[in-house]
Amino acid sequence: MIFVLDNPNQPSQHGNMHLISIFDKSGPEKIAAPTPLEMLLGCHARIRHFIQLSRTLATAENVPPQEVADAAAAIFRYFSLALPLHEADEDKSLLPRIQAALPLGNLAREAAETMVEQHKAIDELAAELLSICSSLDRNPDRLPALARRLEHVTSALEQILAAHLRLEETVIFPVIQELLSPAQIEEMLAEMNERRRVPRGAIHLVQ
Repeated sequence: MIFVLDNPNQPSQHGNMHLISIFDKSGPEKIAAPTPLEMLLGCHARIRHFIQLSRTLATAENVPPQEVADAAAAIFRYFSLALPLHEADEDKSLLPRIQAALPLGNLAREAAETMVEQHKAIDELAAELLSICSSLDRNPDRLPALARRLEHVTSALEQILAAHLRLEETVIFPVIQELLSPAQIEEMLAEMNERRRVPRGAIHLVQ
């Protein structure tokens, strides 16, 4: 069973780790389909969530090996599968529409182009995080040996992501509704949903 961070400010019986199951035993709820902006912001919330989980894992002590492995697997799964989908949403669905709607030199357009460039540095750090989490998933007893490296890469990733997400949330995302027509927003939503379409029989992943 995969676990994710619940409340990092509340210590648990296992030191700094406080984990809960991601599986909702109450069953699925019917909710309205999210807009592209809501999907993008939801991804931001999950990015921050898993960065915090990584930081908590790096400083955890006296945690059962299975919980270390589960936490590492959850981090690996998010940054290897869901983060690339989010970046594709921005690179392939958001940026081209902003470029088409705004002239060269426009602040929001320049910010969107910077956003895409920043993904390269983010991906390099994420690759190092994935390597560490893969090792911990296979050998959770290595946490003491890898903790400092995990904390370092998490801090670096957290720093670049803080500026990256702030740029998107304060400059880029606010213009989506203003710039795009309802038809364009529907097209963008369809593209984003298609990226997340789960083949029949496959296991659904958090995205």
